[in-house]
Amino acid sequence: MKGAQSVKHSSGVGVTEQCIQAFHEIKMNHRWLYIIYRISDDLKNIIVDEIGDRDRTYADFVDHLKDAERKKQCRYGVYDVQFLQDHVPQERLVFFLWSPECATIRQKMLYSTSKAAFRLRLKGITTEMQCNDDSDLAVSNVLERCSRKYTFSPPI
Repeated sequence: MKGAQSVKHSSGVGVTEQCIQAFHEIKMNHRWLYIIYRISDDLKNIIVDEIGDRDRTYADFVDHLKDAERKKQCRYGVYDVQFLQDHVPQERLVFFLWSPECATIRQKMLYSTSKAAFRLRLKGITTEMQCNDDSDLAVSNVLERCSRKYTFSPPI
């Protein structure tokens, strides 16, 4: 089964092909508004947790992250941010690491050690957000980060 295949990274956590496929659909076709990823229950793979259709909102994205927080878990996310800058429409794919303060140490360690390798598989992301609480998730913070002249650039 193609979606079950994964490539392992130094953290021991792999990335399923379904994760990469969903990312390409948001990147190339703007098919989704957001994708939320999680580490599987067996701690072996990063998998798609939820895909948000274009009729969803940023509040829906945040609500799903807050659901993970109630379970003391972390999440990754990609959000297709569209905004105006100097009256010119702009788009940014923003990568989120949601690591709430109440998440277990094991969750925080797995997500932080797997992040870099996962992020490198998602070519085309220019902005990254590390969020630990509600204020970090504020839409004003996301828009401010997206509108910076120089945004996140992964190491070459």
